[in-house]
Amino acid sequence: MPTAVLIGAGPGLGLAMARRFGRGGYTIALISRDPARHDDAVRELAGLGIEAAAFAVDVRDTAGLGEALGRVEREFGAIDLVYYGPSPHSVAEARKPIEEITGSDVEEAMALVYPAADVVARTLPSMRERRTGAFLFTSAISAVVPVPQLGAMTVPASAARTYAVTLNAALAPHGVYAGVLLIGGLIEGSDIHAAMSSAGESDSAYLLDPDRTADIAWDMVARRKSPEALIMPGRRGLGLTLLLIARLLRVTRRSGRSPCRR
Repeated sequence: MPTAVLIGAGPGLGLAMARRFGRGGYTIALISRDPARHDDAVRELAGLGIEAAAFAVDVRDTAGLGEALGRVEREFGAIDLVYYGPSPHSVAEARKPIEEITGSDVEEAMALVYPAADVVARTLPSMRERRTGAFLFTSAISAVVPVPQLGAMTVPASAARTYAVTLNAALAPHGVYAGVLLIGGLIEGSDIHAAMSSAGESDSAYLLDPDRTADIAWDMVARRKSPEALIMPGRRGLGLTLLLIARLLRVTRRSGRSPCRR
C-alpha cells in the first residue's frame, strides 16, 4: 500500500485528509506536535478500516522531524505522498499592519515555511528514483489577494504558494506532483473554528467543509491538471473571507488564543 504522511494533522482538514487518502488506499502517518489527540485520531481511522499511526514532533525541530520521517519509512516503507499543513503557533505578528512590520516579524512568520523545504529534501530523492509521488501544501488567500490586515503572515502565504507551484514545474517531468490548497475560509472543526465559536465570532457563511476540501486535494493529486486550487465559501467568497479575517484578529486579540492546526 502507498504511504501518506500528513504533517500538521489537526482535527479539521488534517483528519479529513487522512480519511480521504485512507479511503483511497493509503496507509496514513499522522505527524503533529500534540500527542494527546493521536490515540483518538488513530482509533477513528481504524474504525474506518484505515491503517494509521501517529508521531509527535514539532515541525520546527529539524532533527526530530527527520527522525519521525525515518520511523515512518521503517514502519510503512517508502513515502508516496506528503501533506504539509501546520498552522501558525502564534498570530502575534498579525497584530501589526503590513506597513509596520520589521524583518524580525517576517522571520517569525516564516518559521513554518522552512521545514517544508526540509521535508521535501528528505523525501524527494526516493520519489524521483521511483518516478512517482506527490506533495500537497496549504496556504492562505492572502497569497493571491492583498490582505494588509494579516501583516507579516502574508509573506509565508505567498512564499508557500510560490514554492509549491515552482516545485511542481521542476518535478512534473520526473513523475512527481506538487500542489497547494489556498484556503479562503474557516475550516469547520478546526482549532481556529473552535476558538471563534467559543468567542461567538463564528458564522456558517465562512465555513469550509473539510471533507469537500480533502476531496479537492485528492482530485488534484489524481488528475494533476493544476498545481493550485482556491478553496472559497459560497459565491461571495472573497468578501466573506476578508470579513472572517477581521473577526479572527478580534478574537485573538481579546483572548490571546492562538490558532493551532487545521
